[in-house]
Amino acid sequence: MRRALSLILAVLLPLPALSLAAPDTAPPPATESREYGSVEERRLLLSLEEERRGLAAAKESLNERENELKRLEAEVDKKLTELTRLRQELEEMLAQRGEDEQKRIKDLARMYEKMAPEKAARLIVSLDEGLAIAILSGMKTKAAAKLLNFMEKDKGAKLSAAFSSLQSP
Repeated sequence: MRRALSLILAVLLPLPALSLAAPDTAPPPATESREYGSVEERRLLLSLEEERRGLAAAKESLNERENELKRLEAEVDKKLTELTRLRQELEEMLAQRGEDEQKRIKDLARMYEKMAPEKAARLIVSLDEGLAIAILSGMKTKAAAKLLNFMEKDKGAKLSAAFSSLQSP
């Protein structure tokens, strides 16, 4: 029994001394520079960190490009809308100009019909061929025939041929 008591005392007596000798030992604070198990592990971690930074930079670059593309797309859409508006405006102006020109040609045709055929023939010969044909096409057939009768034969034939090609499809 004595032996058992000595054994128990031998085990229990150093315990309070150990607890006094080693006060609360908390694990060391975790820092960014931790101990790596091997050189290879360190290389892999550095490689992964570098790749992560590269991917973050690439993502940022892609975001910037996407924003730039969106801005350019909006700018192109705005310009396209403006061009469409201008085209429509131009078409309206051209249509109005065509209508005005046709009205003036009809008015000229009426004036040439009312003139003496000799005088009208002299004036039409001096006009641009396209305008002369337009005026002749706006005149009544009988008045145009009288007018062509008083023209030089070459000029009358030329205008007649151009007039007939204008009339046929």
